[in-house]
Amino acid sequence: MNELDEQISAYDQVSAYFSHMPMWPLALLALIVIVIGIYEVVDRKRHVRAAEDFRSTILTALSGLYPEPINWPQDIEAHLYARLPAMREAFENFRRHVPQEKLRDYNKDWENYCRFFYTVASDEKNPAAEPVSSKEQDPRKTFHTLVSNLLRHAP
Repeated sequence: MNELDEQISAYDQVSAYFSHMPMWPLALLALIVIVIGIYEVVDRKRHVRAAEDFRSTILTALSGLYPEPINWPQDIEAHLYARLPAMREAFENFRRHVPQEKLRDYNKDWENYCRFFYTVASDEKNPAAEPVSSKEQDPRKTFHTLVSNLLRHAP
């Protein structure tokens, strides 16, 4: 019986506390939780929209080259160079939406793409460049891998 009296007593104490406590702190806490929930929903929608914009910009800029190189131009450097400003802008805009723990990989993938652009694409245009040996990877496959690595950040 003693335990039952203690439980009732504890219940009475808690109910007495809430009956004498002002309600404005609980209302303020509820308002804060609602605002955080709304912010989270808006932020997720913004992230999804940014990912869609990034993906569509990259795919539009590289149509004919990615995912299948069906329209590989003779002057790949000029072709990619004309599309680089739009891709760079998409990269910069989406960077704000990449989680901090994945930002390093995202930047590294962009750097690898740019390195390909400035080295391999330029070498294809240069007739004095060495031909691709059988053990080196085809530039089209390398390009496909680099673009796929960029797009993996925008699911």
